[in-house]
Amino acid sequence: MNTSIKTIVSATDFSMYAHRAALRAGRLAKEHGARLQLLHVLNGPSVKALQSLLQASPPVSDVLVAEAKQRLESLAEDVAKAADVTADCVVEQGEVIDAVLAAAEQADLLVLGPRGLNPAKDFLLGATAERISRRARCPLLVSKQEAAISYESVLVPVDFSEDSLRALRFARALAPRATLHAFHAYDSPFEGRLQSAGVSQEAMESYRQSVAVEAEAAMREFLARAADVKDVRSSVELGDARIALCRRATELQSNLIVMGKQGRSWFSEFLLGSVTRRTIELAPCDVLVVPTPRVR
Repeated sequence: MNTSIKTIVSATDFSMYAHRAALRAGRLAKEHGARLQLLHVLNGPSVKALQSLLQASPPVSDVLVAEAKQRLESLAEDVAKAADVTADCVVEQGEVIDAVLAAAEQADLLVLGPRGLNPAKDFLLGATAERISRRARCPLLVSKQEAAISYESVLVPVDFSEDSLRALRFARALAPRATLHAFHAYDSPFEGRLQSAGVSQEAMESYRQSVAVEAEAAMREFLARAADVKDVRSSVELGDARIALCRRATELQSNLIVMGKQGRSWFSEFLLGSVTRRTIELAPCDVLVVPTPRVR
């Protein structure tokens, strides 16, 4: 996977959350010397329905496109003032998610805010960010913090797979001066059965220790495979990743979580979805999802 960042797309619905995400995209574009595109998608079916209702002249779509371009240019001015970068402004019409994904096909990074203008509805952002993360072919950054906050502490949850390795490398490429923390939450798969079988407490403790030793050994082997990624700290912890991840980010005062995307089976894809969705919703910091490279 190519970790260079040359083109960044920031999709916006003009909410304050999307505005903040655009400023983050601008800052990253400045840091990486990348081209920045600001994108707004007009929902095609909604525009057609409005045109049919109003029978306006000029067409409603022309009016809405003109207004969106004006608002995008205003946003581009804010980004230029904050990050000293020039952004291309693009207005599309169509199905929102499909249009965003199409734009992301040509990007090295897609940036969204955590929710849209109306959190009760599933427009561009919010719950849709998790849906986009399943389909996006480029890394997706959900920006939740003020853009002025630097990525100084980055948490990378790992399961020791190639996906985790890609996530760790992309985290270093995105934030070259940050401290990276590789974190693995492991379970104790047979503990419940052993307890039901009446195994002694001493034997249970020995089993827990052996599982912990295996997890620590797996982490060392993983970091050896990632020898090209410098200055990585690591930790392993017994617990549910869906719960432990956000807690660990808080403990480390992380500014960013970078997650690899797995999904080798329907079950792992379902589990990934639950972990990703929970992290996007509850993490105290920005969240970036790195996809599995497409098979050509």
